This record gives sequence, C-alpha cells and structure tokens, in this order.
Amino acid sequence: IFHVNLRGTTDLSPLRVIEGVEDLVKKLVIVPGEDRLSIQANDNATLLFRALLRSMLCTKKVAEEYRLTSEAFEWLIGEIETRFQQAQAQP
Repeated sequence: IFHVNLRGTTDLSPLRVIEGVEDLVKKLVIVPGEDRLSIQANDNATLLFRALLRSMLCTKKVAEEYRLTSEAFEWLIGEIETRFQQAQAQP
C-alpha cells in the first residue's frame, strides 16, 4: 500500500514515533472512569498490551527494520487503535 523502500531512509522522526505510541497508549481504555480505582484497573488490564506496543514500535525498529514513512506509521497507529476497539467484548 505504502511502497516502503527497505533500502532508503525514512522521513519519520524518532520523537514522532514516541509521541505516537504514547498517544495510542492513552487511547487504550478498557475500564472507563476518572476515579483512582478505574485508572488502576485500566492500567492493570492494558499492561501487557502496552509493553508489547512499546517493544514492537520502538524507534530503532521502526526506523531501521521496518523503514516506515510518516504516512505508513500514522496508518499503523490508527489501525491498531481500531482493531483494539473492535476486539473488546460488550459486558
């Protein structure tokens, strides 16, 4: 789709990768609410997924191994968020 060139350089800034992953992590909500208990429950529920995201989307891998462009990275972040929301079952 994005014609990623594995031999060329990427136009994606490492700072943009960090900000994108952090924004995505903030949007991953399983237990809604602003009280202390809800925040703690949400942190516990998404702990492993957040660790997986940070390890797979670290700046070095994105820049050197995957060679994602800015457009491809934005699409990937949006796709992860969409699929996460779709995977949640209604109580």
